[in-house]
Amino acid sequence: MGEIRDRGGYLAFKTRQRAITWLRNIDLGVAAVSLLVAAKVASTELPDTALHFDAATAALFLGLFVATASIFPLFALYTETALFLWRQALKASVKAVTAVVLILMVVAAVLNPPLVTPAFLATYWVMACVGGIAARFVTRRLLFLTEAQGIAARRTLIVGTGARAQEIALRMLENPGHGHRFMGFVGIEWEAPVPTPLPERFRLVSGLSDFAAYLREHVVDEVLICLPLTDLCDRATNLVSECEEQGVSVTVVTRLFELANPRHRPGSHGGELVVPITNTLADERELILKRFLDVTVSLAMLVLLSPLLLAVWALVRLTSPGPALFVQERVGLNKRLFKFYKFRTMVQNAEALQAGLECQNEMCGATFKIKNDPRVTPIGRFLRKTSIDELPQLFNVLRGEMSLVGPRPLPVRDVIRIEKDWPRRRFGVKPGITCLWQICGRNTIPFERMMELDIEYVDTWSVALDLRILLRTVPVVCSMRGAY
Repeated sequence: MGEIRDRGGYLAFKTRQRAITWLRNIDLGVAAVSLLVAAKVASTELPDTALHFDAATAALFLGLFVATASIFPLFALYTETALFLWRQALKASVKAVTAVVLILMVVAAVLNPPLVTPAFLATYWVMACVGGIAARFVTRRLLFLTEAQGIAARRTLIVGTGARAQEIALRMLENPGHGHRFMGFVGIEWEAPVPTPLPERFRLVSGLSDFAAYLREHVVDEVLICLPLTDLCDRATNLVSECEEQGVSVTVVTRLFELANPRHRPGSHGGELVVPITNTLADERELILKRFLDVTVSLAMLVLLSPLLLAVWALVRLTSPGPALFVQERVGLNKRLFKFYKFRTMVQNAEALQAGLECQNEMCGATFKIKNDPRVTPIGRFLRKTSIDELPQLFNVLRGEMSLVGPRPLPVRDVIRIEKDWPRRRFGVKPGITCLWQICGRNTIPFERMMELDIEYVDTWSVALDLRILLRTVPVVCSMRGAY
């Protein structure tokens, strides 16, 4: 479990999603500033009586923000590709601003607001283009600096050792700012001559037969399958299944589509045609909305519940020796460890005492639960029944290590004891404060059923599902059923 401590791929995903979210916000900010500057320029051409904002002008300006938020995504400005392909992003940014201005011209012709003059349109176009391009340039440079230092790079394996696989690996090693940390090749032997001198990390880390074991024991964010077509047909299903069991994203590099119409090509990865096969939550817009809900709801709850949090903190400190918070390493996204917070509900040396209580474990499977656990303090029993002990995890949500909804984060002890591979797909998503099995019986359902519900969540996830789980969590917590 040593490599679980590497946070690179998690930070890569987190950093890029943050960059995309910030670009969305910056584009709206640039639109607002451009609007004010353009209005100021246009006002110099108008008499004082024309400077008031009538209903038509207000509606037009509101529509401009809606158009910016709606049209910019259509030009693929909020994708990971746009973060790194500078020329493509520059052209797309200019095209998007131009499209907004053209729509503005059409609407202005109907509403005829006094401020929308040729000078207004020209100023807005120049300001919005310059602002959008500058924002992307700065964001790109910051990402390059971050990922070139390995702070936020996706740990990537390449299945295959042929010339094309080696070419892709060299490209990753030569361009660390593109966000991939090459970990090595999966294969039995070299299928093509290797470069001399041998580049760093040009090594066989696993064979095909022990590929699943390697994924189980190491942190891997992405697997590129780069095999000859004949081998691909024979092995792709097993390789993809093994990645799926561990919740690892897969991309197949293939020349199968190179003769197709370019508009219908499946995708690209560093200039190579690829077929992405995701085993995680991958809808970018819904993921951004999920993160927005996580931040806003957790922040609001922390503010509203701050008196309760302070009171519980003091109560725990006064009623039993030891710290108010229990901090434990839990296994999160892609099997990375993070510091998990909750109010302490047990005696100070509870983890050391657990070994002597293993024979009393009432749960089948990897987890450990005792209904009348002797380690629980009197105040701790109340905190557990009311679920107040879980509130500090709102800080984990704000830090991006957890979500409001997702599979519950397991201790390292429990993860090591998971014997089957299929439950490990749960590690392809962020852990959460509440989940499906929390609203279906909580601690009263068997461990294997818990894992089945976690996988059901991964397979059927949507923001709507998260909202339903959150709403159903409230009466479950209030009833205190299944909590101990």
